[in-house]
Amino acid sequence: MISRFKKSQQRPVLARSMRSLLLAALPLLGLSGCAMMAAKLPLRPVSALVTHIMARATAIDALVSQLHDHLDVVYPLEKEAVSVGGLGPIRLGMTIQEAANAAQVSFVVAPMTQSAVCQYYLPEVFDPEKAARTASIDGVGLMVVNDQVIRIDIWSDSPVKTLSGLGIGATVEDVKTAYDGQVDVTPHPYTEGSYLTLTPDAAGSNLYTLVFETDKEGQVTQFRTGQFPAVTWVEGCS
Repeated sequence: MISRFKKSQQRPVLARSMRSLLLAALPLLGLSGCAMMAAKLPLRPVSALVTHIMARATAIDALVSQLHDHLDVVYPLEKEAVSVGGLGPIRLGMTIQEAANAAQVSFVVAPMTQSAVCQYYLPEVFDPEKAARTASIDGVGLMVVNDQVIRIDIWSDSPVKTLSGLGIGATVEDVKTAYDGQVDVTPHPYTEGSYLTLTPDAAGSNLYTLVFETDKEGQVTQFRTGQFPAVTWVEGCS
């Protein structure tokens, strides 16, 4: 089982924690400066202190707002839906360069255990004006064998969903309902949960399918689309 990249559910918690931390540090950031200002302005010490504190509070709020916006950003690729054939414009069978062109992102090789012929590629936001990568897109990985995308993994906490609206946190019943019960259920050796694999009739293909992994509570922790047999490989490229 591959488990990587936690992001979306942690963003609000981290933003709130950072805000609390910054606001808690506000007296330390401002009072020493205010005391010095008061010494220089003996005729208006209270007014000067209030002005100084308000200015610092405004700056802190602006910083927190920018931080919150950054943590909550959702990139275009994360708004695409997973189907039996791929993720949005990225289609199974493409080369990694074709996938990059289609999704308008760049890809880097993942720092994961892999064989000489099988590698995972992780998407990153690319700024063409700066000709530079500007941000990573966590929770999405493309398995590439012989320069062809043969599997796309969606890992824990990614906001990406399937065409049926299923994503991380969906239940076994949600998956079965979405595909009219045409799902093969097998035990998961690591999570005490299950593998939910679409049957050929549900997938509409004997070559590609969707696989959902659940924990012992019956909630989806990760899922993938891909080509047989790679889509069934428990350890990915390992």
